[in-house]
Amino acid sequence: MKKVSAIYAVIFLQMITSCNKANQDLVTLTPSTTLASVGETISVIVSSNNNAVSWTVSPAAAVNKQYGITTQKVNYFSFSTPGLYTVGVRARSIAYDSTRHQSLDSCWRNGGGDRGGCKHGIDSASVIITVK
Repeated sequence: MKKVSAIYAVIFLQMITSCNKANQDLVTLTPSTTLASVGETISVIVSSNNNAVSWTVSPAAAVNKQYGITTQKVNYFSFSTPGLYTVGVRARSIAYDSTRHQSLDSCWRNGGGDRGGCKHGIDSASVIITVK
């Protein structure tokens, strides 16, 4: 019984520490504005030491975005309907070399971009945009 408890304790500690990353891996978003008008294009800058990010917007039906998965640090959004929108990113360091004509989407999927995830602010971030 003590052996099983020790194994569970080790697994639990490993799960906790696997989500603790160095401060240089923090992810933040900075929008050009959090209050936009219908039709206005806003920019959102991601700060991350990771080399790729996947952008999402919820609800997605009334939003145009320039990038889905990208290595760019700035993305542009326009909204066609008033409401509250959550712009989010998931940041990852993946094996990607643009000089080798690789597909970023394929590298993201095969490199674990959609798997895992630990904590908001560590490998993901979001910001709320109000559209009037």
